Amino acid sequence: MLQFDIWVSKLRAMDISISPLDIFSFFWFLACWLGYSLFARKQAKKRNSLSSVLYRYRKEWVLKLSKSGMSEVDSDLLGSLERQVSFMASTSLLILASLVTVLSAASEGFMDMSSLQFVDDVPLEIVQMKLLLMIFIFVYGFFTFSWALRQYGFCFILFGSSFNTVRYYKGNEEYQAQAVPRDFKAVAKVLDRAAHSYNYGIRAYYFAMAALAWFINDWFFIVACAVVIFVLYRREFQSSSLQAMVDARQIGNVHDEDEIKFD
Repeated sequence: MLQFDIWVSKLRAMDISISPLDIFSFFWFLACWLGYSLFARKQAKKRNSLSSVLYRYRKEWVLKLSKSGMSEVDSDLLGSLERQVSFMASTSLLILASLVTVLSAASEGFMDMSSLQFVDDVPLEIVQMKLLLMIFIFVYGFFTFSWALRQYGFCFILFGSSFNTVRYYKGNEEYQAQAVPRDFKAVAKVLDRAAHSYNYGIRAYYFAMAALAWFINDWFFIVACAVVIFVLYRREFQSSSLQAMVDARQIGNVHDEDEIKFD
């Protein structure tokens, strides 16, 4: 209780003047991030999106493994996905270390950007709060990437215990692709959840780029959030890569396809 009183007294002594536009900018940022996440999840259930299309490709991958077994190519593909996530998790830690260093070294002289005409002159405490926001974003990114990494590790265990390996068993006359009975729909879901966690981490990087604009001024920050949403929407719902993957399935909307069923 004493420590809390000391913290409150220090906060009052700082006499931080936060403008209404700063408050609006912060909540606009949260609304953009959370609002787009909810919008993307809802729309993916009705129309073509990277999430809905790739989900079907993942289910077909698991279906193929249940019939033909796991080859070295499949193992390399899963390992490649895991390495991508591992790289992003490591990058998040490096960025966090840099941000913490800047925050600890922040001073009036160190953070003075008054020579730049387009940058608002704000108190040091406000700059520190903006740095804390960046730190929280990359902490979230690290947690999502590390969780995705663990889930890909779960997939290695599931795949290894569920499917016979082509190289070692294919020559056997009694070869069967399935090592043991499994609910392969659940196996595909684990793979899909790992990919979703990776996507959430990537989305955090996008909004971190928008948060950088807050160091310039509030209006630039507000516009940057809107630009990030536009870019994310274009890439997840209207990109040429998405259209090519839909065309490869020879159908207009993947939700019109028959459900992929496992024997």
